[in-house]
Amino acid sequence: MVSLTRDSILRGALVLEQPRCGYRFTADPLLLADFMSAHGRRPRAGPLSLCDLGAGCGVLGLALLVRVPQAKLVAVELQARLAGLARSNVLQNGLSERAQVLELDLADPRQARRLPGGRFDWAVSNPPFQPLGRGHVNPDAEAAIARHEVRLPLARLCAELRRALVPLGQAAVIYPASRLDELCTMANREKLATRIVQPIAGRAGEPANRVMVLFEKGRAPGGMKLLAPLVEHDADGAPSAALRHATDG
Repeated sequence: MVSLTRDSILRGALVLEQPRCGYRFTADPLLLADFMSAHGRRPRAGPLSLCDLGAGCGVLGLALLVRVPQAKLVAVELQARLAGLARSNVLQNGLSERAQVLELDLADPRQARRLPGGRFDWAVSNPPFQPLGRGHVNPDAEAAIARHEVRLPLARLCAELRRALVPLGQAAVIYPASRLDELCTMANREKLATRIVQPIAGRAGEPANRVMVLFEKGRAPGGMKLLAPLVEHDADGAPSAALRHATDG
């Protein structure tokens, strides 16, 4: 039997099971949920439709359901064990009326069609950070797929984000700062205009190591807003107020 942990986040608003060994979520999906809830445009009336591509155990999408009470979620996960955990986490947090989990491979066009196109106001993803051929590939298959583009190359991700969104729908991605140009180039090819860029730095004065980017489908290029860096830790190494807000709510 797979050993699991139960982790409480957002001041107990969510309790999530995840593998004790293998792929475990970091602060990144919580930072992205906070970013999207702060900057994403919401419908004037009715529910907000949301999809999470590469959902893992469900942390990013479920954190957004906590932060955006009118949202409804479709979470997409390739790996059977993680998809099962996401379903369990939906049920255990009492969110079954607002969330659905699809187990499918977005790299396979036949499976990808199970995710309705042109339906979602928001699409979010905490995707693999590294292309194949760069860096050490984790011997654990679950962790390797989550961290390297083994099954979801960047070009395919951007195409699926665009396909999922309604016209002028918005997508948010967290990604290595060193690949920002690549991310924006791929997204812009899919007619996803870069609207907001939020750098993330470990400490004040350090170069950003990650970025969060908000894109908009069908918007003319130009008018991008570059935010001040989000600093994760104070000089003494303690979590910053911004990081505490993202992880504690």
